[in-house]
Amino acid sequence: MSKASFMEVKAEGDVIRRNQLTRLRQLGDAGIVAEIGQVDYRFDPEQDYVVVDIETTGSWSNGDRITEIGAVKVRNHQVVDEWHSLLNPQRSIPAKIVQLTGITNEMVRDAPLFAEVADSFMQFMADGIFVAHNVSFDYGFLSYEFERIGRRFRFPKLGTCAGMRRRYPGHKSYGLGKLCEIYGISLDNHHRALCDARASAQLLNLINQKRSEERYIGEAA
Repeated sequence: MSKASFMEVKAEGDVIRRNQLTRLRQLGDAGIVAEIGQVDYRFDPEQDYVVVDIETTGSWSNGDRITEIGAVKVRNHQVVDEWHSLLNPQRSIPAKIVQLTGITNEMVRDAPLFAEVADSFMQFMADGIFVAHNVSFDYGFLSYEFERIGRRFRFPKLGTCAGMRRRYPGHKSYGLGKLCEIYGISLDNHHRALCDARASAQLLNLINQKRSEERYIGEAA
């Protein structure tokens, strides 16, 4: 009889949470082999990467809501499509968030609810890899929004902040604004979703360029 085992798979940009470590320990105590596996995506030029940025009413995904989603689809280093929508968060946007993003309560009052754009966004995601600068933040909010309408949101994900740290080390800050400044990437409307998604897409291209070089060196060795 084969022995049961369990593996928690983590991709680049994923965070190992405390409850996941607790679960792995519990499985180990029960005599089940439990470990963490790291996945390193190889660059596939035909793979779609959907680079997403969201704006929200605050930082808590289980209490705050999304006010804007911007998404850019990248294939073979080229932007092939874009998706954008303001959303009615069904709650007031705090003044400090209005100041940060420029998104006002008036702007979202007549915007669609998340449930009304969910199908369109899922169609845009298709079979893409979900990419965001701080991927746990954006992915977590979208997962909660889909959970609220009784749907699952499950995609492989990649973080450009973690990817830049790994492949372009040595910078004091890996915030989106600072990286755009360093690498000459346009960020004229920072903290608006589509602008930030476009900038993150350019960081993704820098990361994928390095991954392509690594693959070429590996194949030539």
